[in-house]
Amino acid sequence: MREGPGKPPPDKDETPSKTSSRNRLEEVLAKPGPFPQVVLPSTGEYWDENTTDADHQYVNNNSNNKFETDETATYYRRYFLGNEHWTFFGEDEVHGPVVVSHKREVISSQENFRVLLRLKSGTHHATIINLGDKLTPAKMVKRLKEELTVERFHPVVTPEGPELILAFDEHVLKNHFKFGLIYQRFSQTMEEQLFSNRDQTPALKEFLNLMGQRVKLRDHEGFKGGLDTQFGQTGEESMYERFREKEIMFHVSTLLPYKDNDPQQLERKRHIGNDMVAIVFQESNTPFAPDMIASHFLHAYIVVQPIDSCSPNTRYRVSVTARSDVPFFGPTLPPTAIFEKGPQFKEFLLTKLINAEIACYKAERFAKLENRTRSSLLAALVDDLKTKSNEFLGVSKIPETPKVETTGNKFREIVRSVLIGRKNPEAAGLLKKPVTNNTNTLTAGTPVSARSKGSGGSSGARTPTSSPDTTPNTHMALSESDDSSLNSMDIDGHPHPLNEDSDTGLESMSSAETPHKLTLQCPLCGGNEDGVCAPHADPETVMRQVDTLKHEINKLKCDKLDLLRQNVTCQREIKKLKEKELKLGSELNSASKEIIRLQTLLKDLGTGQVSAV
Repeated sequence: MREGPGKPPPDKDETPSKTSSRNRLEEVLAKPGPFPQVVLPSTGEYWDENTTDADHQYVNNNSNNKFETDETATYYRRYFLGNEHWTFFGEDEVHGPVVVSHKREVISSQENFRVLLRLKSGTHHATIINLGDKLTPAKMVKRLKEELTVERFHPVVTPEGPELILAFDEHVLKNHFKFGLIYQRFSQTMEEQLFSNRDQTPALKEFLNLMGQRVKLRDHEGFKGGLDTQFGQTGEESMYERFREKEIMFHVSTLLPYKDNDPQQLERKRHIGNDMVAIVFQESNTPFAPDMIASHFLHAYIVVQPIDSCSPNTRYRVSVTARSDVPFFGPTLPPTAIFEKGPQFKEFLLTKLINAEIACYKAERFAKLENRTRSSLLAALVDDLKTKSNEFLGVSKIPETPKVETTGNKFREIVRSVLIGRKNPEAAGLLKKPVTNNTNTLTAGTPVSARSKGSGGSSGARTPTSSPDTTPNTHMALSESDDSSLNSMDIDGHPHPLNEDSDTGLESMSSAETPHKLTLQCPLCGGNEDGVCAPHADPETVMRQVDTLKHEINKLKCDKLDLLRQNVTCQREIKKLKEKELKLGSELNSASKEIIRLQTLLKDLGTGQVSAV
C-alpha cells in the first residue's frame, strides 16, 4: 500500500462508506489549503465540536478538568457507609428488583431523609423533608419514583450487606482506560494507509513523550490494555501513563506489529478497532474523516495537529468528533482550539479522552449492554442480600414479595382446566394401548413433536432452523428465558429427549406409519392423530412435566446468577491484588532508596572517623 501524496489504486473490496469518505477527502485535497482537520459525512452520523451549533454544545464551567463520572455511584460510600442507615429490598411488578437505602439527617433543625434508590434503569438520589407523617420505605420510593407499586420491603440485616451494596454501586467506576493512537501522514485518505505507517517522526515522538512514558511490555506490571507482556506478540514497547489514580495504556499504531503480507494490518486494527476513543495525530495539515475507519467500537476521535513541532514554540491544534448518539463531553475546547505544549495541554487531553470514553458508554450500542449488565447485577444483589439475611437470621426462607400472575402460571392453570374439562375417559382408555405402542416405536427413532404432528409444515415456525447442531441447545434456550418460556412446552413437553433428527422433517409422520382407528383432537397441542396424545393424556403427567421444567429453569437461572456473582467477586479480588502489588512495589522502591541512603551515610561516617584518627 503506497503512503503519502498521490492517489492510491482503486480497491475492488472497498465498502460504500470507505469509498464515500475517500472521495470526500480527495475533493477537499483538490482545493487549495489550508485544509480542515475533520471532514464529516453529509448523513449526520457524526458531530464536530468546532462546528456544532452553540445551542447544542457542551458547556463546562469547571476549569479543573473534572472527570464526568456518575456521581450517584459514589453517594453510598460518601453519605451512608460507616453511618447509621437502613437498606431494604423488594420486587416491583414492572420495574423488577428494588433496593433502597435511607438515613436520617438534621439540616437547619429540620429532619430529613437522604434516600438512594436503585432500579434497573438507574440510581436515584434525593433528600426528603419529613413533614410529620410516618415515612415507610414504600412511601419513600414513591416520592422518588411515582410509578413504583411495590408495597412490601424486606430489611437487609446481614453484616455483609454494605460491602455487597458498595460493590454494586461502584461497578460503573473505571480506573483503567485504553485508547488508540493513529498516525496520519499528509493526503492519506484510506484506512489501510493509516495502519500501514511504520516510521515515527520527531514530531510524533515529541507528542508521545508528552502524553506518557515509553515502557517495555515484558517488564510492565501495570494495566496492560490487552497487550501481550510475556511473548512480545503485540510489540516490544508501548506508551503508558498514570493520571489521577487512573491507568492509561495507548495502542500506538506505529508500535504495534507490522506485517508485510497483510495490507490491512489486522493485527494493529484488532487492538485500535476495539477501542472506543482514539487520537489521530496528523503530521501536517491534512483532513481526516471519522467514517474512514470501519469499526463497531470506535465512537469518538480527538484529532491533534502540531504547529512548529520540535521547537520552543511547539503548539497543537485540536478537533473533536464523535458519533451522533454520543453526548458532548468536557472539558470544552477554547475558541482557537490551539494549545501550547506543556503539562496543561496534557491534563486537558487526558481528561478529554477519559470523559470521551465515559460518554461513549451512553451511546445506543453500549447503553443496551450496560443496562443488561446492570439488570443482572441488581438481580444478583437482591438474591445475595436475601440469602445472606436469611442465613444471618437462621430463617429457612424469607417470604417472597407477592408477584403479578405470570404467563407460566396462566399456562399451568389453562393446561389443568382444559385437560380435566375436555378429556374423554372412554376414548382415552380405548386408545391407551395403541398410542403407547406408537410412542414406544418412535422412541427408538425420531421423537414426535406434539406441535408438528398436527401438520407437517407448521413445525418450522416453532423450532430452530434446520440444523442438527442447534437442537441440543433447545433446553438451554428455555433455561435462559423467563417464565413466559413455558408457553413453548407444547414443543418440548414430551417425556422423550430431543435428538439430532428433530429438525430434519422426520417428526411429520405419514399415514402409512400410523394406524388410524379413531381421530380426536388433542386438547393441549390441537393436533389430529390416533387418539389423544400419549404425553398429554394424563393431566398429572403434564403437571409433573411442567413442574420439572420450571424447576430446571429456576436451577439454571440460579447457576447463571452464581457465575455472575463469582465473576464480580473475582474481578474485585484481582483489582485489590493489583492495587496491593503496586503499593508493595512502591514501598519496596522506597525501602531500597532508604537502604542505599543509610549505606552511604554509614560509609561517610566510617571515612570521617578514620580521618579523625
